[in-house]
Amino acid sequence: MEYGIRLAEKEDIRVLLDVRNNKDLFTTYLNQQEKKEMYLLVAEMNKTTILGFGLLKLNSNLLHKLSDLYVNENYRGLGIGSGLIREHEKLARKLGYFEIFVSVDPFENPKMIKLITNLGYKRITEPYSRTALFQNKDGITYEKAYTRVDLKKSLN
Repeated sequence: MEYGIRLAEKEDIRVLLDVRNNKDLFTTYLNQQEKKEMYLLVAEMNKTTILGFGLLKLNSNLLHKLSDLYVNENYRGLGIGSGLIREHEKLARKLGYFEIFVSVDPFENPKMIKLITNLGYKRITEPYSRTALFQNKDGITYEKAYTRVDLKKSLN
């Protein structure tokens, strides 16, 4: 399957909402991208179908962090997640960074742990717990505890 990966644009919100129905979230991401605080990359097919997306956050405690990687369930297992990660790594290198970080819930997302480990990311913490506010599809906010493990990769 042929697809491309590029920086998201404001006009992409309509199509991004087909992937995750949260206009406020994507508006925030795109506003932060304008300020060069983070970059939202999208994997797309035919300029009309967003297959997935991911963020490169540049101001997360001065760490350069891969975040919010998502691939549409219908297109998982086709290399799109790996492609998005590699493009984020290329972008981080281009911006002058020498390493990249990622935090993953090892219990809820073991496939992501396997993917990034296969791509050369190394664990730098033991699992730890956090509590944060989330929004469901209806925009209702709720608090949830979750677990994370941090990994990093050298970009040299």
